[in-house]
Amino acid sequence: MASKVYFSDRRARTDYNMLDKLEHIFNELGLDKDIKPGEKVMVKTHFGQWGNTNYLRPAYARKIVDLVRASGGEPFVAETTGLGYGAGGAYGGRTTVVEYLTMAALHGYTAASMGVPLIMADGYWGTDVIEIPVNGEHIESVDVATALFDCDKVIVLTHAKGHGLGGIGGTIKNLGIGLVGKRGKSAMHFIGDIKINPDKCLGPDCSKCLKVCPTRCISMKEKAVVDSSKCIACHHCVNVCSQVKARAATQTWRPNHTQAPIFVENAAGVVKSIGADKFYYINLAIDISDMCDCWDFGAPLLVHDIGIFGSRDPLAIDEATLQAIKDAPPNPDSSVGDIECGTCKFAMAHSCKDPESGEILELAEIQLSHATKMGLGSREYELITLTKEPPKRSGES
Repeated sequence: MASKVYFSDRRARTDYNMLDKLEHIFNELGLDKDIKPGEKVMVKTHFGQWGNTNYLRPAYARKIVDLVRASGGEPFVAETTGLGYGAGGAYGGRTTVVEYLTMAALHGYTAASMGVPLIMADGYWGTDVIEIPVNGEHIESVDVATALFDCDKVIVLTHAKGHGLGGIGGTIKNLGIGLVGKRGKSAMHFIGDIKINPDKCLGPDCSKCLKVCPTRCISMKEKAVVDSSKCIACHHCVNVCSQVKARAATQTWRPNHTQAPIFVENAAGVVKSIGADKFYYINLAIDISDMCDCWDFGAPLLVHDIGIFGSRDPLAIDEATLQAIKDAPPNPDSSVGDIECGTCKFAMAHSCKDPESGEILELAEIQLSHATKMGLGSREYELITLTKEPPKRSGES
């Protein structure tokens, strides 16, 4: 059965601007009626990486907050911590609450600008999670951020753009990476446990890895030793070890084309955790580059702004968003400026090749096909375009 996807294009005017259009989508999704007085409503978004100027403007999140409050709900804005301790520089870290909220403030996301608290849903280190079993092909369980479990409604507010490992960074990515703890993120990126090369370890005189280990699974004797039964493979020790140029701690990177199915399975666990009926999805297809907002630069845009999509189906909304980006004329000055409309611009920009055939892979297709297998929704959708007639000018009949 085709799922409903609501759409409002990028053409705006003084009496119907983009925030008005966002409200229109909000109402068509039924949120203005579904939210009951006193209900706790998470607005899940992404604050962006320092240096990236394509991230979602705070005004959109604030608009959703105001709409939730006007409907009687108690909103808060949420994100989760990232991987790579200290890798973002003085302002770019996203690994702890302190790092990420400091950077978020530089991007305009604060309790004052939002009018509500900003919550890191997986806690200070990204380890505040509840394990949810999933029947996945790659993982058996998902570490879902604990804050989700106190929510009556969740509005997943996503900046739709490219993703170098998943093709499209849309709603499913926001669920499967954005609402899981560090172990869930690591499961996507890495294979196996952290390894310590004792010949390279600097020993007790360094010990930097001990301080940044969230689960305190590293002990220091003559050399660092990892208790694999407690390790969540968060990559913190790998990063700090690299920063001191020892490079004793290592992890094996998962091949790029195999990563998307794992965050799809994460997403299935997130939706399962509190039930699909509590989720509402909005994709803002604006400032569309081939790079995720977690990169530290604003990559050139591939197409013009398209508009806002809304749905109760996470797969349908990403399918509709991807198709609209495929159909849009390419930016002639971008890396895909000479391709035909209808071609997957993200696939051409990412140029991820099949290791056996050498053919360019459409990572978005891998992602969305696996989402179908995992029962996340339907790729069949009914696109409902929202319009508002402009007011008549004086003298018009």
